[in-house]
Amino acid sequence: MTTALVVVAAAVLGAVLGSFLNVVIWRVPRHESIVRPASHCPECNTPLRPAELVPVFSWVALRGRCRTCGVHISARYPLVEAACAVVAALVVLLVVS
Repeated sequence: MTTALVVVAAAVLGAVLGSFLNVVIWRVPRHESIVRPASHCPECNTPLRPAELVPVFSWVALRGRCRTCGVHISARYPLVEAACAVVAALVVLLVVS
């Protein structure tokens, strides 16, 4: 496997980890379960579809809004996901170099 492919895989894994971190950031202070219910809009409670769970890209595709009620979705979500992706990629790049 080439170094570039490993770094990209690490970035994808980092973005997924960032997505989970967003769940923790939102739910733990509210004393909610991080497991159930499934990811949903906090305003209208509509469950998110699988395509809406893709880190960073789904926020961009939805233009930062819920597909159902149109409420604004904080830019914190893609920023945390992207930051985790970059950190994971850099760590792997430093390790394999």
